[in-house]
Amino acid sequence: MIRRSSFGLALAAITLLAASIGASGQAVDDLVARNVEAKGGLVRLRAVQTLRQSSRISMMGMEATVTLYGKRPNLMRQEQSLAGQKVVSGFDGQTPWIVNPLTGSSAPVALTGPQADLVREQASAFDGPLVGYRERGQTVELVGLETIGARKMHHLKLTARSGQVQHCYLDAETMLEARLMFESEGARFEQEISDYRDVEGIKIPFHIRLLVNGVQQSEVMVEKVEFNVAIDDAIFRMPKG
Repeated sequence: MIRRSSFGLALAAITLLAASIGASGQAVDDLVARNVEAKGGLVRLRAVQTLRQSSRISMMGMEATVTLYGKRPNLMRQEQSLAGQKVVSGFDGQTPWIVNPLTGSSAPVALTGPQADLVREQASAFDGPLVGYRERGQTVELVGLETIGARKMHHLKLTARSGQVQHCYLDAETMLEARLMFESEGARFEQEISDYRDVEGIKIPFHIRLLVNGVQQSEVMVEKVEFNVAIDDAIFRMPKG
C-alpha cells in the first residue's frame, strides 16, 4: 500500500508538473501573440524587408548622429558620427565588425566572443526580440507579472542558442516592449524604451535610454524611420584593409 500510494503521489506530481509546463507555454504564446498584434500584426511586420533609421544620441555631454540600416534576414549596419569622427559597425550575416577611429586606428576589426554573439542575436531579431523566436532557436520563459515604477510588466526570459540570456519586459497595458536587459562580462545593460509612434501601421519606439549597471550612459531620440528603401548588400560587409 505504501508503494502504491507513493507511486500515486509521484504520478500526480508529474501530472501537475506537465500541466504547469503546458500552461506556462500557453501563457508565453499568448503574450507573444499579443505583442505581435500590438506592433502592427505579423503581415505588416514581415512585409518590411529593409529599414533605415536616423537618430540623435546624447552621451557624456556630447551629441552624435546615428543612422541604422537593416535588411532581412539578418544584415545590419550602424554609422555614428561623433566629435568629427565616424564609427561604423556592421554584420553581413557571417562576420560582425567595427571601424572605430576613436581607438586610434581606422582599420576594420572583426568582433569575437560574447560581443559577436550579441550582435548576431540582435541582427537576427529583425522584428524585435519575441517575433519568430522559435525560428531563431530561442526559448522563452514567463518569469511573471512585475511592478516596475508605476507600471505592471510581463517579465519574459529569452535564452539564445549561444546561451546568451536577455530579459524582456512588456508593458501590461500596451503589450509593447518597455525594457530590455542582459548581462555581459559582469555588467548589466538595459534599454528603457518609450514614445511609440505609428509608422506605416507599425509601432516604433522613438525614445530609448541606455543604462549600464543602472547608470544612464546615453539617450537615443529617433528622428526618422523609413521602410523598404533600396539598400545594397555591400554596405554590410567588413571593409578591406
